[in-house]
Amino acid sequence: MQIRFSQTGGVRRTKLPRMHNEVDETWTVTSEQEAMSGAGGRIEHCADADLAAVFSTPDVARRLEQAWVTAYAAAERFWRSAQTAPALSSRMKELILLALHATVTALDGEAVRRHVQRALAAGATDQDVLDVLITIVPVANHALYFAVPVLIRELRAASSAGAELPPATPEAQALQEEFVRTCGFWNEQRDAIMRLMPDYFAQLSDISTVPWKSGSLSPKEHELICIAVDCSVTHTYEKGLAIHIRNALGMGATREELLEVFSLAAVTGLEGYILAAEALYSGDAG
Repeated sequence: MQIRFSQTGGVRRTKLPRMHNEVDETWTVTSEQEAMSGAGGRIEHCADADLAAVFSTPDVARRLEQAWVTAYAAAERFWRSAQTAPALSSRMKELILLALHATVTALDGEAVRRHVQRALAAGATDQDVLDVLITIVPVANHALYFAVPVLIRELRAASSAGAELPPATPEAQALQEEFVRTCGFWNEQRDAIMRLMPDYFAQLSDISTVPWKSGSLSPKEHELICIAVDCSVTHTYEKGLAIHIRNALGMGATREELLEVFSLAAVTGLEGYILAAEALYSGDAG
């Protein structure tokens, strides 16, 4: 059983699809204030905060626990440490986990499907999910931050005329200004791309700004998504992380919210354990 709030602020209860056939809990809620806490409006208790809720069936979790009780208990505590932290809403936590698993640096199809379902069950909309997925597309452009300077260096070493950067076109300069107005930042790695690859840069700018212009997430929520991706163990992009932390703080994000983003990035370390449990114990396996 998940809690939902009407437009007028009253409490109503709505049954939503579960990850498995566990028994719904009974909720007793007398007011919105009692049901929610923290800046993100966190539900005080939710069975989906348990590690068992991520598996396809209760039997997978049961057999995994029986296989090694102390390890399962440690994994459960680690998972719940991020899921029950008070600063971010369950909805935002699931959207962040979706971003972490859907990003090109750590793409995990099974986890993407899982956290789409969990995000929707936590109150996210289809548009929220799609907003996250478009927001993280430009992460793959970070390959060019690495590759273009190497190309320029090698062109210079070969005394090639192609090592000289052409001036930015007026169209590219206009796109740069629009990007800064929309997204609130710029980094120097984009300069060479803008000057060497103006057509690509135009399309990159378009897909980079669409979520900020017309997405369903707030600017602060976009920043939290970017922070999660940049701090992840598969990316660790310090320059981008600093920019997005700075922007998030300027939008009112708290230290506690940002630390929870970091912890969500860390609990993805359990993903191999989760996927292996499905391989071992779901269906006819094991």
